[in-house]
Amino acid sequence: MDNIRRIVDSGMCTGCGACLGCEHLHWERSPLGFDVPVADEGCTKCGRCIAACIYDPMREDD
Repeated sequence: MDNIRRIVDSGMCTGCGACLGCEHLHWERSPLGFDVPVADEGCTKCGRCIAACIYDPMREDD
């Protein structure tokens, strides 16, 4: 699995906070001045944050 970094790096993150249900995520200010989620070193890449993200371009519509 991967983590929210893929969404942030692709520019798709809107900062909605849906992914923050994971205890390994926190907000940081991006170089462009926006708050974005960042995974800490405890991230296991379980995919919970990706599953919560409605802006994931790879998400399959339910």
